[in-house]
Order: sequence, then structure tokens, then C-alpha cells
Amino acid sequence: MEDYKKPKMKVCDICHKNEASITVTRVDKDGKTTEMHLCHQCATQKGIGEAVKPHISVIEILAELKEKIKDEDRKLFCPNCKISYADFKRFGRLGCAVCYEAFAERLLPLIKKMHGSTKHIGRKPSMGRKDAKIKFEVKQLRDELKKAIAAEDYERAAQIRDQIRQAETEGD
Repeated sequence: MEDYKKPKMKVCDICHKNEASITVTRVDKDGKTTEMHLCHQCATQKGIGEAVKPHISVIEILAELKEKIKDEDRKLFCPNCKISYADFKRFGRLGCAVCYEAFAERLLPLIKKMHGSTKHIGRKPSMGRKDAKIKFEVKQLRDELKKAIAAEDYERAAQIRDQIRQAETEGD
């Protein structure tokens, strides 16, 4: 009989005692990422907000919906795919994108219940357009610098070095 290993739980990187419940990912200027695993107590002490947890699991909500199918749910249909709200409750799936609009009044409270909000904020890109442009320019300048040094054009190399420094300070 094979012995399956359980996935090892992450331990807090600060206290080294409690199970980590929050992972903080940091991206530096060079694009290098580092992760820090924190328990709830250490994250609170560091002033890091608690991870947003669903108020209730999706499975619990869908099970609750199945139990509460009403006659009025059978009368509400999507004008596009013709699925009824009762079918959505039964199967836990919408038929098309128009269903979100057709059932919006009833879906918004469910979405809020599952996610804690009805608005998707998304993630902030690790690097904005300006930062990406500066990083690209610096890379090109470094290539030029190597060529100038190889050609022993030290005056040009000094000018390029100054341009790199200026571009890097603009990025900070």
C-alpha cells in the first residue's frame, strides 16, 4: 500500500509557531518576487489587512438555493437562453452572459454573500506603463554602454552611464 504524504502546512515566517493564513508577495524593481507567510496574529501586528474570506462558501449557498425553489423562480426567464431562475438554483450555473442582467436583482445579493462585495477591484499591475518604459530604456542604454566600452569610447560610455542614472532616478 502506498503511503501518500499530506501537503505540509506553511508556518508563519515571523513567529515560527502558528499556521500561516496569509501570503504576502512582494515584487521589487527588477521584477523579483519574494513571498512571506504570516499567521493572523503576526499579520495584524504588522498592520497587514486580513485576507478577505467569503462570508459563506459557494457550496453552502448553492445547497441553500436548491432547497428554496419557488413558483416565482420558475416564471423568471433569461430572454436570451431561456433558462429559468429555478434552473439556475437547481444546477448552480447560468446559461449565458445575459442571465447576469436578467437575474441581476437576485444575483447581486448572492454575489455579495459569496465575495463580500459586488464590485471586482482586481489586482494592481506590478509595473505601470511608465515604469515599463523606463526599464526598457535602461536596458537599451546598458546595451549601448557595453558597446561603447568594447569600442573603448569612454567619453560616450560616461554619457550613457549618466543617462542610465537619470532614467533610474526618474523611475523611483
